[in-house]
Amino acid sequence: VVSEPVQFCPSGGNGLCYSIAVPTSSANAGSGNIYFQLKAPTSFQWVALGTGSSMAGSNIFLMYQDGKGNLTLSPRTGVAHTEPKFDTSDTAARLTLLAGSGVSSDGETMTANVVCSNCQSWSGGEMSLASTSAGWIGAWKAGSSLATTDQAATITYHDDHTQFKVDLTKASVSSDSNPFTTSRNNEGGGGSGSGSGTGSSGGPGGSGGSGGSSPGGVTPTGGFAKPTMLVAHGAIMGLVFVLLYPLGSIVMPLLGRWWLHAAFQTVAFCLMWAGFALGYVTADKFGFLWTQPHAIFGTVVVALLGLQPFLGFVHHQQFIKTRRRGAVSYIHIWWGRLLMALGVINGGLGLKLAKEENGPVIAYGVGAGVVYLAYIGYKTGVFFRDGTSARHSSKESNGGAQMEHGAPHEVNHEKASLVPSYYLLCGWRLMASSGVLSNHVISQPSARKAVAAVSRLAMRNAVPARTFMAPTVSRRADFVQELYLKELKAYKPAPIKETDSVGQVATFSVPKTPKSPEEADLASSLKEYESMAVEVEGQEGAAAGQAAPVVEDWLVEEEEEEAHH
Repeated sequence: VVSEPVQFCPSGGNGLCYSIAVPTSSANAGSGNIYFQLKAPTSFQWVALGTGSSMAGSNIFLMYQDGKGNLTLSPRTGVAHTEPKFDTSDTAARLTLLAGSGVSSDGETMTANVVCSNCQSWSGGEMSLASTSAGWIGAWKAGSSLATTDQAATITYHDDHTQFKVDLTKASVSSDSNPFTTSRNNEGGGGSGSGSGTGSSGGPGGSGGSGGSSPGGVTPTGGFAKPTMLVAHGAIMGLVFVLLYPLGSIVMPLLGRWWLHAAFQTVAFCLMWAGFALGYVTADKFGFLWTQPHAIFGTVVVALLGLQPFLGFVHHQQFIKTRRRGAVSYIHIWWGRLLMALGVINGGLGLKLAKEENGPVIAYGVGAGVVYLAYIGYKTGVFFRDGTSARHSSKESNGGAQMEHGAPHEVNHEKASLVPSYYLLCGWRLMASSGVLSNHVISQPSARKAVAAVSRLAMRNAVPARTFMAPTVSRRADFVQELYLKELKAYKPAPIKETDSVGQVATFSVPKTPKSPEEADLASSLKEYESMAVEVEGQEGAAAGQAAPVVEDWLVEEEEEEAHH
């Protein structure tokens, strides 16, 4: 027969140890006294030991200081993953503090030597005193002393916990008396106490204090199973912040469908609130709703994300009107990006709070890192791609004009239709001033009238975006531009022949007008433009209730002045 209790010191317990002993008489009778000891540094606020394999329905014994050098011991009943309740029923454990209990003379250690006369059965279960694998649980919380004798004192959730099995046949002692006064387990400690302690709080779960010191008869089995709501909360929130929100953010630039982006983010938004509801209920049960950084930080992030749908709606309405991003657009974009990142960080705090093992923590960190690096890479590529496209578009529409700080001018799609009329006007005037259209073309009165009419029409329509320039006219304007460039290369103006005393041009020669089929086509096109311009002006004048005003073109006026000289 073993003359000493078995001892178990869980890893991470920082000096906490549990000892258990069963008298031979109790083991043979199947009932009777059972002895156990809870020993821990006074830096712990409370320490708990319980019979059973899980929190729910377990028989829990809680120890903490009473503030007078002694200890308070309270029998509690485990209720799932919430704070154990002080048990006042007829089946409550009958506990007695024995000699050697209390706080050591140096104030460093607190010890509770306890005898229980009915711990073989309780309202939530039973335990054979001759079992070779009896289930036990333990939990602890560091902090300042509770300093109370109240057996129903409220406690906060535990820092860590453990679960183990004990071979009670190896914990057998021959005498039915305090086995800790003469054993190796009674080092230090003094004083006495009676009553009961408070139980463990049952936090959100975690790895627990597996392993540890167990000379024999004890087998660590890990921590408690996590509550379903806690697991669901973590899975949903991890899915939303690590995967769904980033994917929804790239849907718009990737597919160019705003409604698909909105639908995707709406699904993620609803899941986020579902996960938050589960987390809220879990945090409320464990008592750390407004005490833990994860719960507080998560509540703030989710609340701020509640603004995103409204910001997105305003951004979309403004973009429809202006076809460009405004202040609300950038707030919507960067607000979402910032809160996504904060949500991922808060997920790490949640894993720490749940006491997860290294495996899940590493998996979460690596997965989030890969997704967000890919997200940042894609967004960076889109930024440079759009910037390059904007510069090319600016060069094509504005001749490469740049703003003061080097940024390209914005392309106004509504004014894009003015380009053909601009080419048409400039083409005709430049050909006239360079002499390409002289003699057979510009010298004809009908041609001059056509140039004047089209010039007036083009100038008048330069401010209101779209006018009579139909696709056919645009194609003809392109032809005029192409013809001008071709003739300008072949027929350059002759050098200046004479200048006056101040260097002003006095006379210069005009190159010979080419004889080509293009010239004949151009003259025919000018006549068509003249009739089109006159018709459009007449329609506008009739609509206004007056005749179309005649505005002389500068080209016609200059030619008339030259004719008088």
